Amino acid sequence: MDHFLHESLSELMDLFKSSLKHVDSVIDIGTGTSIPVHFFADHYPDIKFVTVDIADLRQRKELSFIIYDGKIIPFRDQEFDVSVLNETLHHCENPETVLREASRLAKTVFVVEHFVDHEADPEKNIEEEFFSLKVLNLDCNIYKPFDEESLFKLFRETGLVIKDRFEIPYHGNRKIKKYFFKLST
Repeated sequence: MDHFLHESLSELMDLFKSSLKHVDSVIDIGTGTSIPVHFFADHYPDIKFVTVDIADLRQRKELSFIIYDGKIIPFRDQEFDVSVLNETLHHCENPETVLREASRLAKTVFVVEHFVDHEADPEKNIEEEFFSLKVLNLDCNIYKPFDEESLFKLFRETGLVIKDRFEIPYHGNRKIKKYFFKLST
């Protein structure tokens, strides 16, 4: 893992530390490369981590993994303490379906999403997003970014309430702001 990524993930781990108290199981939905969830699993070995996605694009493969159809994840209701959607929703064909499934699987849902600066050129933002995906060897052709209003509407429509929210430091060159949301019903 390169130094920049390690530093960013270490910073995230410090921010999330208090949110992981009393957590025994986590499902990472839309795991992508699986690098972030593996980093957390390495540092929290007592937590059971499971990863799922619609395709196997993992660059780390030590954790349990399931390919699913993008609609129904094959686990029981409330089987996990936490569902994680890390920069996932804006890559979903139907983000409402995925978010509903996340809340079915766990009482608490962690969402990390970014908002594009309103002054940023929309076409340049799309170009930069797909360039970032290509650098990570992620083959994804969907990118539907949220603004604060559309993301909060999605949360309301799925019956989720924001229990905690904070900005995540972003060290890249794009004109975005990243946020962590802790949600529950």
